[in-house]
Amino acid sequence: MQFTIFHIIVAILLIVCFILVCGLIFLKVKQREIALMFYTITTIFTALLMYSLFLTLNQFTIQASLSKLTYTRNLRQESLIVSARVENLTRFHIRKCYLMLNIVNKKLVGGEIFEKKNLENAKMQNTSVSYTIEIADGLPGKTYKDFSTQVPFPPSFNDPEFYHTLKCI
Repeated sequence: MQFTIFHIIVAILLIVCFILVCGLIFLKVKQREIALMFYTITTIFTALLMYSLFLTLNQFTIQASLSKLTYTRNLRQESLIVSARVENLTRFHIRKCYLMLNIVNKKLVGGEIFEKKNLENAKMQNTSVSYTIEIADGLPGKTYKDFSTQVPFPPSFNDPEFYHTLKCI
């Protein structure tokens, strides 16, 4: 998790609220067991609130987009060349960006797939492959980076479909 000025402000506000609630418990609750229970509940609630607010802030401070994505099959090496441009949409620094690439072998099937021998053969065939590719290491705010990478391509795939997801931290 990457800390920005917003994370620090939220952390300070929640710590101040935690201290105020603990002080209120100390002043108002005289029984030790009940006070200990309230301290525990306050601690757990503050920790969960801080974690959820940090996750929410990360959704707004870490945003990137992928453009000009192309897939080129290199038959000589049985590989796939993936090239694109990753762009940081915010003014905050992004540490790393990953491209989750799934290649699925699309097959046309009819009613005969439900026959017993075809069901047994279908279980043995691998119809998809997944890769996690690091595409950016340190991307300053409002900048972009072009990348090109090569991943193995299964030679048995006749009609591939490509699915991708961009994940930045």
